[in-house]
Amino acid sequence: MRQTHLCIRTMLSLFAIAIIAQLACNAQEHGASTMPRLLSMPAAMEIMLRNNPLMLREEQNLPIAQSALAEAGKRPNPEVEIGSESYPAFEASPGSFLNNQELSLRAGEIIETAGKRKKRMSVAKQDVAIAGTSVNEVVRQLKLELKRRYYDVVLAKAQAELAQQMLDQFDQIVRVTEARYKQGDISGLEMSRTRAERARFFGDLVDANLQLTNSKLSLVEILGVPDFSASFEIEDKLTFEDKAIDIDQLRRLASDTRPDLVAARLGAERNSRRLDLEHANAIPNVTTTFGYKRDFGVDAPVFALSLPLPVFNRNQAGVARARAELEQQQQEVDRISLAVARQVQQAYQTVSANAAKVEALEKEYVPSAKRSLEIAQESYRLGSLDLISLLDSERTYRETLRSYNQALYDHSVASFELEAAVGKEF
Repeated sequence: MRQTHLCIRTMLSLFAIAIIAQLACNAQEHGASTMPRLLSMPAAMEIMLRNNPLMLREEQNLPIAQSALAEAGKRPNPEVEIGSESYPAFEASPGSFLNNQELSLRAGEIIETAGKRKKRMSVAKQDVAIAGTSVNEVVRQLKLELKRRYYDVVLAKAQAELAQQMLDQFDQIVRVTEARYKQGDISGLEMSRTRAERARFFGDLVDANLQLTNSKLSLVEILGVPDFSASFEIEDKLTFEDKAIDIDQLRRLASDTRPDLVAARLGAERNSRRLDLEHANAIPNVTTTFGYKRDFGVDAPVFALSLPLPVFNRNQAGVARARAELEQQQQEVDRISLAVARQVQQAYQTVSANAAKVEALEKEYVPSAKRSLEIAQESYRLGSLDLISLLDSERTYRETLRSYNQALYDHSVASFELEAAVGKEF
């Protein structure tokens, strides 16, 4: 019997361990899906839209607007009144309770005139549409910022790889210099200067790695992932693709799709409907009352109709305010339209300028700097070039490649800014 209980306890323990291991495995898989080891742009976009606190905060504006729509559709609550008058409660013999006083039971309801409820719901529906479009505007801005930070990492990685490449190349020069020094071809001063110059290349590598680390932290922040110690690599690299762009088509597309411009137009329509509602509010509501009255044993029906007279207050202030807000919103639409057109034009010009810069560096300056460095390195190995000239060639090549990486980055970011200015990815 004891052996049987022991076997059962052992099996339960193994079963519990298996469950714990499975939960730990699932947690690891969930963490991996949240922050993969190799991060691509689409995966980063998905993580951000799922976790970014600003995104999650702005999404709550939609249910808030929907609750306001539900409230706008409610009708006024009816009122019930029960009254008792003239009962001789303090007399010695007050008599019958039902037949010796005035009893009344009334039910009243406010009837909204001029279609106020329908117009109020119309305004609230526009607020719901504006809330949805405002979420799209936040998505547009967050996507642009994500792409910038993502390509900050791409650039930092490219610059770190370049710094490592330049350090490795210079180490070869150091070895050549050490061999020549041992042979007595150069002085100890030149040998010391070569070793001292290596510190600059090493410093470039340290700075580039620091920039890469900080860029990754900035990317993790916008993704909304709280684990800043997460280790990951970026899938994309700096590339260049010059596409034909129809600026007129982009302007038309931006006018139709930019979320902030669409939201401004919806706001103007909302204010127009609000003006109609304020005109309707100038017309008084009607209150109807139906009931029953028992007056000292005599039963009778009760009916009343209450209609305020719009003599002094005809909602002049509400109408004037709504009219001014409508005019104000129409001016806001014009302002945003001009800003959108300017942003599209500026982004287009920036893309074109950066494309020209990349093409010039790619076709002329980078190959020229590379040939110059190769000639200088070979000449130095042969002893026909001094150290100063070699270092100048090294610096020129390094700065040219750094400028090329920066130009590739600038062109990519300018393309993202053009997409954001249009309000559509392409």
